[in-house]
Amino acid sequence: MTANGNMPEQRPPPSLRGGRTVVSAVLTEDQRRFAAEHHGLVYSFLRQEGLPEDEYYDIAVFGYLRAILRYDADQKLRRYEFSTIAWLNMRQSIAAYHRAETRRQRSEQRYLDATTPQRAEPFEEAEYNILLHELASAAKSPQYRMAELRLRGYSVAEIARSEGMTQYSVRKLLRDLFQTYLRLNQE
Repeated sequence: MTANGNMPEQRPPPSLRGGRTVVSAVLTEDQRRFAAEHHGLVYSFLRQEGLPEDEYYDIAVFGYLRAILRYDADQKLRRYEFSTIAWLNMRQSIAAYHRAETRRQRSEQRYLDATTPQRAEPFEEAEYNILLHELASAAKSPQYRMAELRLRGYSVAEIARSEGMTQYSVRKLLRDLFQTYLRLNQE
């Protein structure tokens, strides 16, 4: 029975809907029958925890299957209701997923922070635009694009990758551009 007094929905697990999965190869026939008999616990758990089935079923079901294996293998667990063991294992699976997702997001943010140039202050932005405007008169199109990227904080290596050139070629083109710019401003 669920918290609202209804019987849990008795949908067969995906592995019992037709296809043979890795899980069915791991569980014994008795364990598979037991899993099918109690499968409604997965949906009850997801509803009670307020987790969308389409996002969390696959995560919760691994905890559920782990609970079946543990409940069958460890006689000491038999003093508890299976639903208690299943609930704990599903909660652990969801928590492990959230921890892994948090680590992934932090890692992704660190990568983005390391590779994305910081936005310049408005005054610096104006200086960049003035310099770029002046460089435009002396630059060829690829040189201008490279100078713009360099002034925005990109490394020579990043510019070389984005332009499909060697770092040496990028440095040479930038050096030529700035030498031309300096000559124009000395006249």
